[in-house]
Amino acid sequence: MSWVGVWVIARVSFSSVRPIARRAWGVTAMSRETPSHSTDTVSPCRLHIMTNEVRDRSREILRAEFADAAATFCAENGFDEVTVDEIAHGIGVSRATFFRYFASKEDAVVSASRGSAGAYARRVAETPAEPGTAAWAQLRAAAESMVAASEARGDVTRARIRMITDVPALKGRLAWERRSEQSALADVLRERLGDDRAARALAAAAVSAADLAWQEWARTPGSRLSPLLDAYFAAFGGLAEITLD
Repeated sequence: MSWVGVWVIARVSFSSVRPIARRAWGVTAMSRETPSHSTDTVSPCRLHIMTNEVRDRSREILRAEFADAAATFCAENGFDEVTVDEIAHGIGVSRATFFRYFASKEDAVVSASRGSAGAYARRVAETPAEPGTAAWAQLRAAAESMVAASEARGDVTRARIRMITDVPALKGRLAWERRSEQSALADVLRERLGDDRAARALAAAAVSAADLAWQEWARTPGSRLSPLLDAYFAAFGGLAEITLD
């Protein structure tokens, strides 16, 4: 399971689209009413760009909402047990609308869990480096910001993780996302460390440690995510000290 995607599942309500649309029309109306000699006039070119930006943002919001609902529907009813028609009906859209946003039901579920490939990397980049603090400890601290978001929707998130890890097609799709997460994190670490190999090794280890914590949390009712992250980060941190009898 691509763990960063778990905690950044979009939760934007349909109602949020309307204020954006109203702001767009407000800009349009104001530009029409403003005298041509006013310095506040929005140029036709700029207005066109702003309208496109609003349209694209509205589409992103709707896509995220549809994907979130589709992933929940599949997790509750069984990914392999439902068809695209059933998913579309279950989330309240037509088949045609579904395919305007997604190429397949796999695409919808992966979109809901994908989030932002650089979310963890941005969190690490935004955290000031404390002099003398080990990079591994800072990576663990940055992962803590993901705990609340995951546990807030505990049952839903757990069900999705189990679904994705149990369905080969989904697991394979998200494996590619994991590579993007590691690459983004390695870029941030490389800039701080100046060592490409160390950056790539740390990024791979951090994402793997978090993957294992999320998977155990998903399959262990009543467990807490933060202690599991502690345990797996500690296990990875002590690998060099393990001896083979």
